[in-house]
Amino acid sequence: MESEFHNAAYMKQFKAPLELDKAKTQHPVRDQVLIRVAGAGICHSDVHVWEGVWQRGGAPEKLPHILSHEISGTVVEKGEDVPETIKIGSKVLVYAWQWKFDDHYTVRGLTNVANTPSVPGINIDGGFQEYFLVSHYKYLIDANGIDDLPAIAPLSCGGLTTYRAVKKAASYIEPDDFVAVVGLGGLGSYAVQYIRLIAPFANIIGIDTRDESIEFVSKISRIDHSVNAKKTDVSSEIKKITGRRGLKAVIDLVGKGTLTTYSDLMGKESIYVIVGLMGTDREQITSLNTVLFEKTVTGSYVGTIGEQMEVINLARKGLIDYRSPVSRRLNLSEASEGILNLENQKALGRQVVIP
Repeated sequence: MESEFHNAAYMKQFKAPLELDKAKTQHPVRDQVLIRVAGAGICHSDVHVWEGVWQRGGAPEKLPHILSHEISGTVVEKGEDVPETIKIGSKVLVYAWQWKFDDHYTVRGLTNVANTPSVPGINIDGGFQEYFLVSHYKYLIDANGIDDLPAIAPLSCGGLTTYRAVKKAASYIEPDDFVAVVGLGGLGSYAVQYIRLIAPFANIIGIDTRDESIEFVSKISRIDHSVNAKKTDVSSEIKKITGRRGLKAVIDLVGKGTLTTYSDLMGKESIYVIVGLMGTDREQITSLNTVLFEKTVTGSYVGTIGEQMEVINLARKGLIDYRSPVSRRLNLSEASEGILNLENQKALGRQVVIP
């Protein structure tokens, strides 16, 4: 590359508009790879970082900071130790859930729960820039064969997170069982697709507080029953739908003010998967019913690097619609607008910045 600087959208203060400025282009050495960013997705985690609520946990490590952990692009330079299989011009998705040192979890393949996370856009600078330096080629997921490179950026978080959650629930779901997806935002648009793919015989109940969100996801993948939690008594409505059987699986993409309500609606030998990071309040579940009905309640956090490869393969084979969840494509100067849209619940599906 001839230029030593490139454009970036910086977060210089918490809760302030992002500022366009020049970033120094870092050239790769050894195991590093430089990519030209094709797409950088906007996630609720970006909103949390922008608001400063994760500052005590080292997110971000410093200001100014560049947001976005959902990054796709094309290889433009590589270090001397990068293998020949990674070629200049290769299409890639960056695995976001990176780590500083191998530990008990990473060596077992549980890269999503590494003890020393180093996540672009969260701890360190992310994808709201024209070029992004990947610290090690092992974080590159082959995206060759993908037609719409910007649209796969959200698969590194939204698409990955829901995939792992649905996989956890899959073994519980039998023909004609009822599965509830709580929250039909950007994550919900992927979750419903994965349930249709992995358990096509299930009855999906889509739950949200906005009719427009329900309609948006319904156009991407079929929902058998929809419930607006603001307009109806959720418990009564779901009991009408499921009868005495209850919910066999709950994929909770909200995680705030939901556990008590929906855990009481679970049937026997059922599973509740908490995905959403919206809540920090304590919620209660009934221990007696949990034991008598043999319910399972578990968390699910993003996904492993192996699962990220699986998600990309599903997209490459046309088994999931990765384009339709992307409702809006923005340029760098509009990144602040995208953050505010998400904070104020004005965004449908996923938004992607194209630097």
